[in-house]
Amino acid sequence: MVQISPTATGGSTKDSLVPGALLTGLLFIGSPWTLCAQAGSSLSQLNGTVHDPANATVSRAAITLRELNTNQVHSTTSNDLGFYAAANLPPGEYELTVEAAAFAKLVLSEIVLRVGQVATLDVGLTIKTHEEEVVVTGATPVIEPSRTETSQVIEGRQISSLPISGRLFTDFVLLTPGVSTGRTSLQSTLTEFEVTRVSFGGMRDLSNEVTVDGADTINTVTGSQRATPPQEGVSEFRVLNNSFGAGYGRALGGIVNIVTKSGGNVTHGSVYDYFQNDVADASSLLSAPQFETLRQNQFGAALGGPITPDKTFYFANYEGERRAESPTYPDYLFGDLSVINAAKAALGLSPENLNILRTNDHDNGIIRVDHQAGANNRLALRYDIEDGRDTNLLVGRTMDGGGVGAPSAAHNLNFRDQAVAGTWTRNPRPDFVNAALVQWARRTYNFPGVAGEPDLDFPNLLQLGHNFGVFENIRETRQQFSDSVFWVKGTHVMTFGADVNFLQDSVLRPSFTPMRIVLPGANCLVQFANFVNPSANVPGSAGDPPCPLPGFLNGTPIVFWGNAVGTGPITPGMLAPALPTNWKYAYLPSQTADYTVPMDHSYYGLFWQDLWKLSPKLTFNYGLRWELEHGLEESINRDYRGFQPRIGLAYAPGKKTVIRAGFGIFDDRYALGFLFNTQRNRPVQIPGVQLPGIPEGADRGTGILSQMTAGPGASPPIPQKL
Repeated sequence: MVQISPTATGGSTKDSLVPGALLTGLLFIGSPWTLCAQAGSSLSQLNGTVHDPANATVSRAAITLRELNTNQVHSTTSNDLGFYAAANLPPGEYELTVEAAAFAKLVLSEIVLRVGQVATLDVGLTIKTHEEEVVVTGATPVIEPSRTETSQVIEGRQISSLPISGRLFTDFVLLTPGVSTGRTSLQSTLTEFEVTRVSFGGMRDLSNEVTVDGADTINTVTGSQRATPPQEGVSEFRVLNNSFGAGYGRALGGIVNIVTKSGGNVTHGSVYDYFQNDVADASSLLSAPQFETLRQNQFGAALGGPITPDKTFYFANYEGERRAESPTYPDYLFGDLSVINAAKAALGLSPENLNILRTNDHDNGIIRVDHQAGANNRLALRYDIEDGRDTNLLVGRTMDGGGVGAPSAAHNLNFRDQAVAGTWTRNPRPDFVNAALVQWARRTYNFPGVAGEPDLDFPNLLQLGHNFGVFENIRETRQQFSDSVFWVKGTHVMTFGADVNFLQDSVLRPSFTPMRIVLPGANCLVQFANFVNPSANVPGSAGDPPCPLPGFLNGTPIVFWGNAVGTGPITPGMLAPALPTNWKYAYLPSQTADYTVPMDHSYYGLFWQDLWKLSPKLTFNYGLRWELEHGLEESINRDYRGFQPRIGLAYAPGKKTVIRAGFGIFDDRYALGFLFNTQRNRPVQIPGVQLPGIPEGADRGTGILSQMTAGPGASPPIPQKL
């Protein structure tokens, strides 16, 4: 088998564009959509040189690549320098046929091309003595003399064979060098629960890019990937660590490039069921004996085949998950549970009930149709959707502030993530290919708290009540249009294109509602409860150290609370009243609009890249990318200076060695979660303190955060009556 390992520079496009007047001319060449560009990032490219027995180049050789799964044919010819390039090839297994006058016909079979690959395969022809055909199978794998970026492919065989709990195939990214799990605490403001956050080379895990069939699959609010297709529906994916070409943007960390399965001429299907439970699985070392429940069942079916042989194909996959498990509680909660519940009762709050389960009920599906429209046009249309219904999330998890969530800190999650993406690849002549993509996607994420009780926060130990920092609703709609043009000229393979994304975001963030009370331990909570309700006389915890705070603080050094104040005037330095709530809600439903932050924004990217074969041993990859984000001017000034040069060299002194070097400037996307945290907020109110550096437009905010602190000689912090 000729397995050609990846070189994704120059043949991949992702989050990209082309300057001004040139944009219109480029994007309409063979393209049905007005603006389009990273469609090529999920495809492959094969190039090389055709030569005779004397190692002289052979021009005008007819080269045909036949995809074995579908019998679809891709044709090109070698130019006057003997160089050929076939761009925008779907990943898969191919048969290569080379024919030239006076030479024997050559057939190379079992050539495997991977996602995002720019592969090199030089072809040697023999002089024809009579009618003959040279057929080569099982050839030796070749090296990658053109690759300048660091990347690795996770193949379908690995995805289907390697064991993984939860069948989240993107976890295999962690098998690649330099990649590790992201934040160890949830950082609940920016967390998506159905994905694993990863860090490339120590970069923050908000700085990555994920595509599915070339379509952007990042939720810009949180920086996390959106829902991906079921594992059974994924063909393979490529992980790019660094030094990637100008066709890739909006990432300082790494890029994950996913390709879904498509049907072929032979009908294939599967039915599967994977289960785990506390009988068959070992218990966690951190689990208490009475809290070891685990039930997980993942089941599904997949089917793919021809609609019209050699022309139209389909693939469909459904997968469901049903999971229930006991949270992992810290020993601290077990030791002080009776004291905590007694103090909460004195404050009029419900006790902590540990006999709950975290549940995950998900349904995930994908359907894809591929069509060959004549010899020069290929179309693909994909729809995928995931629905999730989860309960008691955050319980037993490390959260903002470092504490572990107690049952009263639970949030329930209902989400729907869906996308429709279509691609059109047109090959009007052998040296010119156009790939266009359009996507519509929407993610709706509802994450309400199970109760509206105040956040009693034991820093680095425990968190009780409504989490102070979560987004309780996220809604994002994306329209993406992209186009890439591949042009072979001499020993140059040039790629240029554009990518335009329009996004409509909305976030519900009732921060610090109804109140956040910082308490450095269980005995501080007791002290605070006895201050609010002296008649309760709650006894302290004998197993916990005394409250370390001075007595006049009454157990808490600081209290925060947020409130909706509309757009009317407020008196600077005056505290907003606490919310009139019965703890059923963290805020009044009538105030939802005041806590909702809309943000419509757009992204534009242009790129040009050239893969130049200076010699059979030396490849020069160079290009330029330009990016602009629009619609964030309330928080960030618009910047037109987003030029990012990329340069790479690959030198192959022999058949077993390649020396690579690269340089580039890479711009990250803005972390919009932090913008949503600050917009629509009035300046923090601290009695007697005038804060400097108030941002422009802050006086028009509809929410406000108040805090009460105490110092030597100050009066005790007396929050609104609970």
